[in-house]
Amino acid sequence: MWGVASADPPRDLNDYADTLGLTFPILLDEGGVVHADYAMASAFPSAAYPQDWVIGPDGRIAYANNAFEPDEIRLVLDMLLE
Repeated sequence: MWGVASADPPRDLNDYADTLGLTFPILLDEGGVVHADYAMASAFPSAAYPQDWVIGPDGRIAYANNAFEPDEIRLVLDMLLE
């Protein structure tokens, strides 16, 4: 499992991972290629950031939100890892 972050400074990524207790790598999508692959105009009409996306092992979106809800993210990750 990897996390992918677009448009975030590495320092913020480390703080985010520490807050959630994440132990998997978070990759920086510097060119926005991954972001473009999963871009959905209707997902967040406000285009507000940050956006948290969890992609399941099948490549489908398992969770998407533009509000920081670590408990909800943790629940989705736990379900995917079972």
